[in-house]
Amino acid sequence: MIDTLHEYDKQCVIIACSECGHSFDPSKDDVADFDIDIYDFDNMRELAEYFVGEGLFGEIPEHLERYIDYDVIAHNLAVDYTETEIAGQRLIYACR
Repeated sequence: MIDTLHEYDKQCVIIACSECGHSFDPSKDDVADFDIDIYDFDNMRELAEYFVGEGLFGEIPEHLERYIDYDVIAHNLAVDYTETEIAGQRLIYACR
């Protein structure tokens, strides 16, 4: 069963079991039941830039964009998100 999972689902299982305290039995558990957010970014600053770009902090007027401190946002995101590496790929995740 594990061999048939997509890469994202495999990442969910690895993170859920190794980092979030879950167990996984492929014969009865569904990967969709894990409440894990995974982002393919190398660091928290990239995640902060992504979240701002996606409007998660509301609409930011263009003339104020240069004043955004992405490092502070990244620092705050580190409270809920964790960086990891799986098979040489850097990922950021949050267990819910």
